[in-house]
Amino acid sequence: MRSARWLSALVLALAMAGVPAAAVARQASLSGAAGGCTTSDPQGVCGAYFYRGIFNSNGFDTYVANNCWADPSCQQTVTATNPGKWSVSGDEPLGNRAVKTYPNVQQLLNNWDGSGWNGPGPEADTPVSALRFLISRYTESMPHNSVTDAQAAYDIWLGNNGSFGREVMVWVDNVNRFSGGAPQLGTAVIFGRHWTLYGNPAGELIWSLDGAGGTGTFAQQRSGRVHLLALLRWLQRHGFAAAGAVIGQVDFGWEICSTGGKPETFTVSRYTLRSRCKAQGCR
Repeated sequence: MRSARWLSALVLALAMAGVPAAAVARQASLSGAAGGCTTSDPQGVCGAYFYRGIFNSNGFDTYVANNCWADPSCQQTVTATNPGKWSVSGDEPLGNRAVKTYPNVQQLLNNWDGSGWNGPGPEADTPVSALRFLISRYTESMPHNSVTDAQAAYDIWLGNNGSFGREVMVWVDNVNRFSGGAPQLGTAVIFGRHWTLYGNPAGELIWSLDGAGGTGTFAQQRSGRVHLLALLRWLQRHGFAAAGAVIGQVDFGWEICSTGGKPETFTVSRYTLRSRCKAQGCR
């Protein structure tokens, strides 16, 4: 239900201390972006990447992260070629229902021009209102069985520039996670797809793609296209997100609770994140 925006915090803290962002990326990476990368460190990352499938990727703001944020001794390994071709092998206890890890592609949305860090402060996060669209395509595979408890999900961080703010998740492939215990807040039809909104009106929000059974059921869509901006604008129109909300980061991966007490493998074989900014709206 929650993921750590730890890499952004590291980049921001070091940038404020005058360390160039490119240097921060080299320090955080366990291997170069060229070729393959493998990390079993609980907070290990692969990257930084320049990845053409992500509109804002510029060589220091795109990572694939192990992110064992709630399991510091986790037995989990990320293997990445790039943000559109990577996998994770994890082992979490049978029957566990709480999120232990969130291996994911991390994309910072605070530097459109590719110039890096300008001065002592961070680049401005991207205003939701400045975007014409924000669309992602993905293809992933995860175990679908009675003991796995996980879901493939986007994790979007909204807030004010320099802060981490509100978390908005978008669940698309749900295996035994259901609502995660969160109350239902509303429903919507976005570009012909039916969604149910769960969460806390003052905290984390979860868009869950409905399954074939209708509202309140849980999709297992392993490949698809998601209109992320439309989901965010719905939240703004209905008072769940501020009119002036900005996007600091968009992630995609799996929230993993249980793998049945044995190693299981989760794989991304395609991932893109496309957007366009209105004139003078982003920098």
